[in-house]
Amino acid sequence: MNDLKTITILFRAQNRLENIIRDDVRCHGLNTSEFGTLEVLYHKGPLPVQTIKDKVLVTSSSMSYVIERLLDKDLITKVTDERDGRVHHVHLSPKGKALMDEIYPKHVQTIRQTLDKLTPQEETQLQNLLKKLGKIQ
Repeated sequence: MNDLKTITILFRAQNRLENIIRDDVRCHGLNTSEFGTLEVLYHKGPLPVQTIKDKVLVTSSSMSYVIERLLDKDLITKVTDERDGRVHHVHLSPKGKALMDEIYPKHVQTIRQTLDKLTPQEETQLQNLLKKLGKIQ
């Protein structure tokens, strides 16, 4: 067996999914980091910038850029923590919530079209295998 075949297949699948996601969110004037930020806030509620950065998996400098772009689009608000002025909490704005209410269900449907090629059991197995690979040793 080719020693790197699994990695090649995994990267191709990742690339395909990234392209589907990128193309889908681009239709709404967003990039994937912006959408990821909105999605985290949509599901988790207001969060400190650091927490968002960790969940969206972007660098600090990129996260600052994403936050500024979303502020410019009036999709989020940023509030300084009263106890620690170094901490900023990010909230979805009403416009951001309305946007996510509209596009998130459609986004899930787009992603499901690809994932539904797997049976529910296969999808669960894939999740478990990827979690196993992703554990830090």
